[in-house]
Amino acid sequence: MFRNIITMSRLTPNPAKVLIREQVAARIAALSTEEKKRQSKIVYDKIVNHPCYKKAKNVAIFMSTDQEVDTAPIIADIKAKGGAAFVPQYAGGKMRMLKLESGDESAMPLTRHGIQQHSKEQVRDDALDIGLDLIIAPGVAFSRSGGRVGHGGGYYDKYITNLRQNPDTAPKVVAIGFKCQVLDDVPMDPQDQKIDDIVFAD
Repeated sequence: MFRNIITMSRLTPNPAKVLIREQVAARIAALSTEEKKRQSKIVYDKIVNHPCYKKAKNVAIFMSTDQEVDTAPIIADIKAKGGAAFVPQYAGGKMRMLKLESGDESAMPLTRHGIQQHSKEQVRDDALDIGLDLIIAPGVAFSRSGGRVGHGGGYYDKYITNLRQNPDTAPKVVAIGFKCQVLDDVPMDPQDQKIDDIVFAD
């Protein structure tokens, strides 16, 4: 597997993306807790029956915040079916995907952005050493044609770019989101990576 360092480059913000992030954030903020739970349950049901998920053993996913589809049930299912779940660790401008071991979720600290992740001291298997079958990606906005607007750090685009250098082993990338995050079209810059599918509560 490739061991290139995944780093964040300082990119000039795309004004169209900045506007979309603001608009979608307002839409998500308007959703009630009950509506988020309802849509999260639909997304869970769709994901666990998705062809890419059903044949995947090693899955990169993310620790969700209250402004995202709840990933806890998906993580539990990955483990229940004998798979391995890997989640992001952001440190020093780099992103790694580290394996979730039993009990990690209750002990992981929060970043300044309110994201749970492994501490720098925790030693966990790195997905780049083991290989991934599927990436379940977060994001701000998506299009049905594979467009994705992230939070602006470029972490996922660089990570996916690295993996796609070898098409034979590159994992599928399936994003998940609320219905209000799926737009007719989203702006894409040259360095942006397209997703293979978007799963949402339609």
